[in-house]
Formats: sequence, structure tokens, C-alpha cells
Amino acid sequence: MNFLKNFSFRKLLYNKRFTVTISILLAFACWVVLTINQKPTMDRVFTDMTVTVNLENTYAAENELSIIGDISQQKFTVTVRGANYLVSSLTASDFNLYASAASVDAPGQYSLDVAVAGSTEYEVLSISPSTLDVNFDYIETKEFTINALAQGATAAEGLITEGGVVSGTESDTVTIKGPRTVLNKIETVAALAQVNKTLSASETFDADIILYDADGNVIEQNNLSLSTTKVKVTVPISKKKVVPVKVAFSNLPSGFLQDSLSCSVDHASVTVIGTPETIDKTNEVTLSPIDIRKVYSGADSFDVSAKLPEGIRLLDSIDYFTVSVNLSGYTEKTVTVSNIKYTGLTGGLTAQGGASIKNVKICGPSSVIRKIDASKIYAQIDLTDKKAGEHTVDVSINFDGYNNIWAVGNYTTTVTVK
Repeated sequence: MNFLKNFSFRKLLYNKRFTVTISILLAFACWVVLTINQKPTMDRVFTDMTVTVNLENTYAAENELSIIGDISQQKFTVTVRGANYLVSSLTASDFNLYASAASVDAPGQYSLDVAVAGSTEYEVLSISPSTLDVNFDYIETKEFTINALAQGATAAEGLITEGGVVSGTESDTVTIKGPRTVLNKIETVAALAQVNKTLSASETFDADIILYDADGNVIEQNNLSLSTTKVKVTVPISKKKVVPVKVAFSNLPSGFLQDSLSCSVDHASVTVIGTPETIDKTNEVTLSPIDIRKVYSGADSFDVSAKLPEGIRLLDSIDYFTVSVNLSGYTEKTVTVSNIKYTGLTGGLTAQGGASIKNVKICGPSSVIRKIDASKIYAQIDLTDKKAGEHTVDVSINFDGYNNIWAVGNYTTTVTVK
């Protein structure tokens, strides 16, 4: 009540703060009225807008076709017309630009029509561009072997650079996930290391994974997912050397002189390659031993492989060496061996049995075989680790006083250990 008694409209009109506020409000109201009356509609342009693709209930969704690439990189401009007061208050978030994938029925590139889903209170005058470029494809996963490439790698004088080796990873393969059409173009997966220097020892370098097609063109990795993108490449530095080939025999009789046999090899020398320190220590290549018990006048040629030290390999493409044993002047003779010797018995054990070994074929120089003393031939039986009981054991035929005779074939006998 006191407020009403003290209120004076006249005083309020002379209040400067009140009159300024009223003036602003009246001016704004007049501007709104004039704008609506003189310009009831307006056009407005919205830029940098993106489009979404509706895949619901489409062939693409049912057949697991995927959109390849980032369609948000494609930008659109929308021009609308409507009531001044409405259009002036719109923002980009009020629009929903979409493209329908109803026409997609196979993998490939499509231009989908773009439309605006929004209020009917304004008119869409234009959408620029009017279509969205979309690539559809199946997403698959494949495994590829990584090939090492060492660019610009040279070796110091006397040494050799060999093909790079993929290192720094658990395997030399990479798993790639991406569009089927792109995966099918990949012909080679390379680990490329930029070496560009002369090496005197093996060295390891960082490498990048590069994809190539059948024509040697680089394949972009934009839409691909690789299980690894960086590996290492080791460039081996090797040395080569020409060395002689040496023949070896196994199961030689005690005291036999291997040099008494004349042999020839179809490759008397070979070129070996390997680490420099190993090559420097290698002076010959020994062949896998030939069992002397298989050598006689009817069998004097053998195919054998080389026994190579670790870190060494043959530079020549040789799988087998043919060894020919010169048995000219040699002959065979069948004898009975009655002299039995035992070795390896322990713990008070004794051996009984070991009857004479009949039909033992021996081979040697004809002049020696004709005059051989049968008492100088004995059968040696190794009973190491044999317990009490009856055992069928192998027999080794040896010769006292002879260093160039051997037994042909394998022989056994039965021995009782007590």
C-alpha cells in the first residue's frame, strides 16, 4: 500500500534509466514488425555439411557390404528458404542430410542422391553437390609373406651382400584386413629398408611395409589395416671360397687305412658361402660317410650329400655327389670266422656262445685276399649294457695285421651272458 501511495507515473517518465530501456524495446518491436511486413521470407546458405548413409533393410546390410573410406570428408552446401523469423534462427545441427543405399546391389562405386530430412516449415532450394560418391565392398582378411628389400646395400671388397632377411618380428608374415578388391590386387608385400651404404658385417635396419601390385605399382594403404607396419631387415654379409671335397667311410675295421682306397668324386671341389669367420676356418667339405660294408665289386658307386658346418652352404646347386670307388685289382672271398672277442662286459659277467660266423664275405686287394691267414680274422662283439640272458647281437669283423681289407654285409650271432 505504501508503494502505491508513493508511486508517481510522472516521476517514472523523468527517470532516465526507465526511458532508455523502454526506447530500446519499442525500437526492437518496430524492427520486427517492419521486417515481417516488408520481407516475410529469406534465403540462407549452410556450408561444410556432411551426409549419413542409411543402410537399414538394404542389400548392402543383408550381404555385409561395407562403406569404404571416410565419407565425412565430402562436404555439402544447403540453401533453404522460409519465414524470416524461422530461417534466421536455424543452425547446421537442425538439418539431417542423408543418402539412401537402396540402389546398391553389388560391390562398386555409387553416386547416391542426397536429401534433407527436416521441418516442412522451410523450403530446400538446393543441395550442392547433389550426390554422394560411395564405394561399397566386402571386408576380408588375408595373410601375406613379407619379402625383405635392402635398398642401396653394398659389401666391402672380398665380401658379398645376400638377400635381406625379415627380422624384429615373430614371423615373416603380415595379416591385412580391408576391401576384397584391394586385397586381390596385392602381389608382393615388401619390408623396404633404406640402407644406402657399404657393409663389412651383417647389419639390421628399420623397414617400412610397402604393398605392390602385379605391375610393381605401390598400393595405397588408406583403407587397409595391417597387423604390423614396421619391421626390421637384416642384411647378411657373406664370404665365398673354393674348397676340395673329401670322401669319408663309416664302419671301417680297426686299423683300416682309408687312403688305401682310391676314390673319385664328380665334383672334386665346390664353392661354399657363409659368414666370413666360418668361411675362413673351412678348408674342405666332407661328404656323408659311405658304409664300407656296402662296398664291393658289384657296388662301387654311391650318391651322398655334403656335411656342411653350421653357417655354411654350397653356392653350387648340388644335391648329391657321386663317389666312385676304384676296385680294380680287388676281389671278394667267403670265409668262416671262428675267433670271437667280447668287449663291454662288467660286474663279473661272462659270455658264452657266439658260434663261428659262417659265409662272411671279405673284400680287398686280390694279392692279399689270396694269401690271407684266416686265423687273423676275428669277430668282435660289444656287450656294453647287456644284462644276464640271451642276446642277438651285431658282429664287427676285424683283421689282425691287415689295413686294407673289410667285410661286406652285416652279421649277427646269439650270445648268452651269465
